[in-house]
Amino acid sequence: MARLILILILVALVALAAGWFATEPSSVTITFRGVEYKAAVGLLVLTVAVIALAAVILFALLSSIISTPRRIRAWRNRRRGERGLRVLARGMVAVAAGEAPEAAREAKRAEKLLDAAPLTLLLSAQAAQLEGDEKAAENYFLEMLSQPDTEFLGLRGLLLQAGRAGDSVAALAHAKRASELRPDSTWVQRSLFELSVKLGLWADAESALRRAIRRGAIDRESGARCRAAVYLQQSADAQRRDYADEARNLARKAHRAAPDFVPAALRLADLECRAGRMRPARRVIERAWRVSPHPELAAAYAALFGVAEDESKGAAALARAQGLRRLLEIRPGHPESYLAMAEMALAAKLWGEARSYLDQALEYYDQSETAAAPPARLYRLYARSEVEEKNDTAAAARWLALAGEAAADGRWLCAGCGQGFAAWAPSCPGCQSFDTLYWGRPESIGRIITDMGGLTHSQPGPMTNPTSAKLTGTPEL
Repeated sequence: MARLILILILVALVALAAGWFATEPSSVTITFRGVEYKAAVGLLVLTVAVIALAAVILFALLSSIISTPRRIRAWRNRRRGERGLRVLARGMVAVAAGEAPEAAREAKRAEKLLDAAPLTLLLSAQAAQLEGDEKAAENYFLEMLSQPDTEFLGLRGLLLQAGRAGDSVAALAHAKRASELRPDSTWVQRSLFELSVKLGLWADAESALRRAIRRGAIDRESGARCRAAVYLQQSADAQRRDYADEARNLARKAHRAAPDFVPAALRLADLECRAGRMRPARRVIERAWRVSPHPELAAAYAALFGVAEDESKGAAALARAQGLRRLLEIRPGHPESYLAMAEMALAAKLWGEARSYLDQALEYYDQSETAAAPPARLYRLYARSEVEEKNDTAAAARWLALAGEAAADGRWLCAGCGQGFAAWAPSCPGCQSFDTLYWGRPESIGRIITDMGGLTHSQPGPMTNPTSAKLTGTPEL
């Protein structure tokens, strides 16, 4: 609309000028080489306008002729780029589908059409990986390092290749360089932590973990567990070097990082006990028991009583049973409290108390809607009480039969590989993944067979969800 108004204004001005020149009787005299030429002003203006218009048209025509080759080249390059993008898209689809020959073919076509464009290098590298040519893939990733736009992507590819080759040192070097380029990248910070753990660089792992939590690569809950696990490993290393105070301080840091983490409480209590600090050791277990009752906590707490050298075996067992009542007071009504008390009562030959605690534990499992099925450990304790108190092997056999059909006892399970272990470790002894062990119950054999018979293809695994995130492996491209 504005352009139309401007054109109308210009036409009106030209019309006014033409009318003024047409009515103006003035004339212009031009002398050229002694000859005078006389013409009206309007005619002279018209002549100049025609000459100017012809000059403009001639200039435009010449410019168009001169620029034609350049415009043809631009058109051909544009068409070449469009074809290259279509080829690149087909190549990416072939990579995603795992079709190595087609991916390699499209990668070569994309290289010809798009030269060394970033996505072309990536497609070529991934096509080489699909074909098993790791050396060619490495060369493409190295070529990416020479270009600022693709350097980070090339480092990621090299890191993944080093991880697959088992070269953790090279992978860590690539991760550190990638961290310098993009410190806010979550996968970089996570990889730095995992690789430092794998190489046993615990101080570096602690620093990397702190950065990963701050940048959101690892959530705070899982990060607290990971920090506690790192401190525990450092504590174990310090203890092996006979640095008792350092080991205890690191265990204390682990317990503060995750107060509900049973291994941290157990280690701190053990180190306090070794230092002769029995009361602080008991307080550590009591605080942990308040949050998460656990059979290993009960066993460690009982061991802190009845340690006098002049005590008999029976007196020591009685002292442990009496001392363990404190845990029952902290978490009354919890099945682990009943089972721990029953076990200590059996050791002290307090048959009536043992049976009472076992009955209370069984009643809890029978009446609680949220509790799991009674563990086999409960029925084994019943069988033990029958043998030790009454020497009734027939009754004990009946209890043991129930134990064989009951739910499995709790153990340390790996969230990564599903294996179970008797003791906790920072890294899974089976798959070496870090901080994936959690306390739970494995699936019973009967449950697995039933599920497979129903064609659900259930695999052996934990019944409860792990509390920490799995921190293994490196991100995919």
